[in-house]
Amino acid sequence: MEKKKFWLLLFIIGIISAASGQAGQTQASEFTKENALTVVENAFRTQVSLSEKPQSQEKIEEKLSKYLTAEMTESFMSENVYKIDGGYITFGSDFASYYIPFFSYDESTNVKYINGHWYIWEERTNEEEGPIESVEGIEAVVLSEEEGTWKVSAITYDVPDFVQSR
Repeated sequence: MEKKKFWLLLFIIGIISAASGQAGQTQASEFTKENALTVVENAFRTQVSLSEKPQSQEKIEEKLSKYLTAEMTESFMSENVYKIDGGYITFGSDFASYYIPFFSYDESTNVKYINGHWYIWEERTNEEEGPIESVEGIEAVVLSEEEGTWKVSAITYDVPDFVQSR
């Protein structure tokens, strides 16, 4: 009889553990507007940090691949990473290819999830002030899921009408 109670107790603990793990997994897989903004902001900060000191190409690729898809990482590196004494580095520019736009991350930043992608964008006017000059129009970032992680998959100056109208 004692052995049956032991196995019953183990069975109950197993079921409770499995249920708890499933609940945690569901919560961990939920991706929100705030998560999308954080990915974009972290990607931007990572890109900017690459101009601070020379480092290996592998280290740069490792940093970028946390926030950019493999294709975006490759494109960014081929356009913006330069060999210098001591390693590789990026040089800043207001109009460099494959850089995350300088978003304000406030009420002017639009975020929508549609058709399996997150769209983050801001509309620019010529009335803006500050150290970063921008072109009038839309600057946008698209996030896609790559191997279970949301990453920047595109930077564009056009957001489809079906995204803006929803």
